[in-house]
Amino acid sequence: MKTRALLLGGFAALAMTVGATPAVAGAASAPSDDPNTMIVGGHEATESYEWMASLQRSGQHSCGASLIDQQWVLTAAHCVQGANPGDLGLRIGSSDHTTGGTEAGVSEIVVHPDYATQSPNGDIALLKLDRTVAADPVDIAESAGAPNTPTRIIGWGVTCRTRGCGQPPEQLQELDTKLVADGRCTLSGVDSGTELCTGTTEPLSNACFGDSGGPQLRGEPGAWKLIGVTSRLGSPVPVCGTAPSVYTDATAYTDWIEQHASI
Repeated sequence: MKTRALLLGGFAALAMTVGATPAVAGAASAPSDDPNTMIVGGHEATESYEWMASLQRSGQHSCGASLIDQQWVLTAAHCVQGANPGDLGLRIGSSDHTTGGTEAGVSEIVVHPDYATQSPNGDIALLKLDRTVAADPVDIAESAGAPNTPTRIIGWGVTCRTRGCGQPPEQLQELDTKLVADGRCTLSGVDSGTELCTGTTEPLSNACFGDSGGPQLRGEPGAWKLIGVTSRLGSPVPVCGTAPSVYTDATAYTDWIEQHASI
């Protein structure tokens, strides 16, 4: 694992911080960050993702999450930093984060031990729901794939590229993306063993503030598998879509996930 000394706030996390301060240096955002942000350059979801979840604080969308078992969801560690289970709630299976789907509370937070304030490694966390839900979970892929592998990201972050620039969409957004060479994310100190550098052929398009914790997928409609967890912008400039974004490689953490979630 690479060791990096990244300046706090040097790179922007993609969380909607509602009463929470992400602690990942290099993925950190200030507590005053506006939670009103979404996927830039995308469009409304064209299909149902019944395992997609909105992680909420005080009833407002904060981050994305993915149901990987009837009682566990996967998200980014910086999305739950400083939170107690009672602070969090989830709306699962609705394309609208304000209504519909299944609501559940959180009974346990499990943050990966590699997560630390001076390195973005381990930006992944498991949340145990306070009850089982009926929605079908998403499977985690065996591997993420090589550069140029087509992928898709989904979320409720802002579409207007800068922090606090507008209101988040109520409807889930999606954008087709692809894995790119790690060298294109060197400004954010990407770790090739545990992180994915993700770009798109569309100009000024990628994840943005509020998309943190949401999934990166590979496959095809009706047969998607989870490969990544939205982590942070890949550029020191806090403007979305100016460079590839960084995703935690969920496939690199399957042993840890299975150990704690028993999926």
